[in-house]
Amino acid sequence: MTSPPAFVSLGMVVVDELRRPGTQPMYDIPGGSGMFSVLGARLASGRAHAETVGCFVLAGYDFPEAVLCRVREWAVQVALHVDDSKVSTRGLLEYKDAEFSRKVFRYTTTPLQPTPDDLPPHFRLSSSFHMLADPAAVERQVHRLLHVRMEVQANATAGGPLLVWEPAPLFCNTSTRDAHVTACRLVDVFSPNHLELLSFFRSLSSHEDTARISRREIEDLAEIFLASGIGPMRQGAIVIRAGYQGCLVSSPQITGHHCWLPAFSDASLHVADATGAGNTFLGALTFSLAFYKKGIVEAAKFATVAASFALEQIGLPELQSQEGGKEHWNGSEFHARYERYMKQLDELPDTSSIYS
Repeated sequence: MTSPPAFVSLGMVVVDELRRPGTQPMYDIPGGSGMFSVLGARLASGRAHAETVGCFVLAGYDFPEAVLCRVREWAVQVALHVDDSKVSTRGLLEYKDAEFSRKVFRYTTTPLQPTPDDLPPHFRLSSSFHMLADPAAVERQVHRLLHVRMEVQANATAGGPLLVWEPAPLFCNTSTRDAHVTACRLVDVFSPNHLELLSFFRSLSSHEDTARISRREIEDLAEIFLASGIGPMRQGAIVIRAGYQGCLVSSPQITGHHCWLPAFSDASLHVADATGAGNTFLGALTFSLAFYKKGIVEAAKFATVAASFALEQIGLPELQSQEGGKEHWNGSEFHARYERYMKQLDELPDTSSIYS
């Protein structure tokens, strides 16, 4: 059997049509939480460990070969499961202005949602999994995942895989808060964005000024989830992705429970579109925890840098191989950008609220 990967996402790979004002539509653009989380894991892995990243694609009969070729260029393990009776998961992403600040997404076909049963045997034994799901689906997927792992290898439950859960945005509201709290006990990391977190406690106006949401409020709400217990041993973490404010990492293993990390900031960074940045963040976070055995704060630093590569273009960044074996994505090398981020952290004044 092929060696199990260190990372697999149970998110969907979506084939998008993009429409922008004043331009011709773009077709067959790879997207979805599954695709962008694989991007994040691949950025964190580098070429040397690319084969430890698993990319599972649940496709219909019409899945574009060009998308598969794009991912195979990354040298990751690709597992393709084709349902010849169905069309692939496709979506329409419409940008409402030239700045890409307003957009609307909808599926144009019935989504094909991967389950643990769809995975090939060696993918079932992955060291870690990323999931984007509602609470009921998380419970089903976790229980089923443990079962299919035992089907492949009798002692597969020893230690268990690392599980990172990204909640489904449509299910983030006050009526589902208790269900999310309960499901958090099944995973190691729970990661909503700041608006999803707030939605568990109050209704948000579509015109609400999110810049007025304080770090203290985000910390207080994260603490509620933390106090209820994340993970079977209650030692898990909640990571709040907060856009330009960076991210909040909260864990009982952190002194004071809370640690803020700023977003990556560099004069050379051109922000074109934030689509997929959160998924990219979580792919890198999951991989860094599982493969590099980093602590949650250090993994979040890797994830912050990875997310910056998803911001620079519509769709996926371009991978170029350069002399000396170094990889460049959109002309930038991941570890060079990571070093700049570490310097950014070092240059913050002592009064900066990295640690709350």
